Amino acid sequence: MKKWNFVPEKVAQEIAALKVTERKDTKIELSENSVLKRHQWKRYESSINFTAPQDSRDCGRYNPLGGRIAVWYASDAALTGMAESYGRVLQLHGTVQYPESLMAVHVICSVDVTKKVRVINVVRLCELLHIPLDSLESEDYNFTQWLMEHLYTFYGDKFDGIAYDSRHKRHKKCYAFWSKPGSEVPFKDTTEGIVSLAEYKEYDSSIFPPDWKDDYMSGDEMLELILNFEIMSEPQ
Repeated sequence: MKKWNFVPEKVAQEIAALKVTERKDTKIELSENSVLKRHQWKRYESSINFTAPQDSRDCGRYNPLGGRIAVWYASDAALTGMAESYGRVLQLHGTVQYPESLMAVHVICSVDVTKKVRVINVVRLCELLHIPLDSLESEDYNFTQWLMEHLYTFYGDKFDGIAYDSRHKRHKKCYAFWSKPGSEVPFKDTTEGIVSLAEYKEYDSSIFPPDWKDDYMSGDEMLELILNFEIMSEPQ
């Protein structure tokens, strides 16, 4: 059976024929006052940082090459952001162990949406175009980086970015937002919204293990019990 081959000109034509701006099933809207989450390896003054790396080695899955488009990543859920961060490190370095002291360094960030945001659901987009969904999750970023740049170039004035599924945890959505020059950033840091992993409290009961008795899970409990990483005690 012949495999799908990425031909940019062909995909561009198919996207244009689909009339993305007129379809409801490829759009996701985040309402004003929604809250997004991020996992970060340490605390910064702000968790909102659009970046446009020049070096291809610094480009993520949806960072177009060349540094022309600034992108910022977030998700609907802390668990999803954690899965993306820790899962990637596991792939790169093969570790499932983290010193206990790092739980005070790693943080969960909450970000407020300040006005309605619209994004293109690239999972649904690929379904409609019959593009294999593993093309969105391959270690080869050629297609996803091209797709991000194409959607920004042709639909950047009508949308704020894209939505996709985490390859490490199928829980809610991940987002890659782009920044248009001269446009207002529709996000702000939640007041006191940057919390260490050890102090973070998650009340989304849909993620709790079946026998969980408490009203919440801490970030380090999520790391160990749901994502299957080990927090190591350190010598006194």
